[in-house]
Amino acid sequence: MKSFQEKEKKLYELLNQLNNSDTSQIQKKGQSEMDDLKIHKNQLEIEKNHLEEKYQSIVQELEKSQKKIKELQNSKKKDQQKQIEFNQKIDELNQETEYLIEEIDKWQM
Repeated sequence: MKSFQEKEKKLYELLNQLNNSDTSQIQKKGQSEMDDLKIHKNQLEIEKNHLEEKYQSIVQELEKSQKKIKELQNSKKKDQQKQIEFNQKIDELNQETEYLIEEIDKWQM
C-alpha cells in the first residue's frame, strides 16, 4: 500500500510541475525540433534531386553505350559479310586461274 501512495504522490508532484512549467518553453522546444526537421527534410530533398540527376545522367550514358554497341555489332556484321564476299571472289579467281592454266596446257601440247 505504501508504494501505491508514494507513486500517487510522485504523480501529483509531476502534474504540478507540468502545470507550473512555462508553456512557452515547451512551444520553443517544439518549434526548434520542427525547424530541425524542416532543415533535415530540405537536405534530404537536395540529396534526392542530386541522386535523380546522377541517375538520369547514367541512364543517358547507358543509352549512348548501347547505341555504340549496336553500331559496332552492325559494323562487325558488315565486315564479316565483306570478308565472305572477298573469299568467294578469291575462290572464283582461283577457279578461273586453274581453268586458264588448263587451257594454256592444252594449247602447248
